[in-house]
Amino acid sequence: LMGSNMQRQAVPLLREEAPYVGTGMETRAAYDSRICMVNKHDGVVTSVDAENIVVERKGGKEFDTYQITKFKKTNQGTR
Repeated sequence: LMGSNMQRQAVPLLREEAPYVGTGMETRAAYDSRICMVNKHDGVVTSVDAENIVVERKGGKEFDTYQITKFKKTNQGTR
C-alpha cells in the first residue's frame, strides 16, 4: 500500500510545463547554487569546449573566459 502511494506521487510528465505558481525565489536560488553561469557583460559566445566558455564582449575588443567546473563537491548528500 505504501509503495503504490509513493509511485503515484512520482509519475513523470510527458510534456514539461512551467509551474503555475512560483515563489519568486527561483532565480536567486539558481544564482546561489553557483551552478549557473551568468555573463557580466553583453556579448556573443565564440567558443565552447569541455573546460572553458569564451564570450566576446559587445564591441569585439575584449573576451571573457569562464571555466566550467565539471565536478564540484556540495553538501547535498548530508542530512
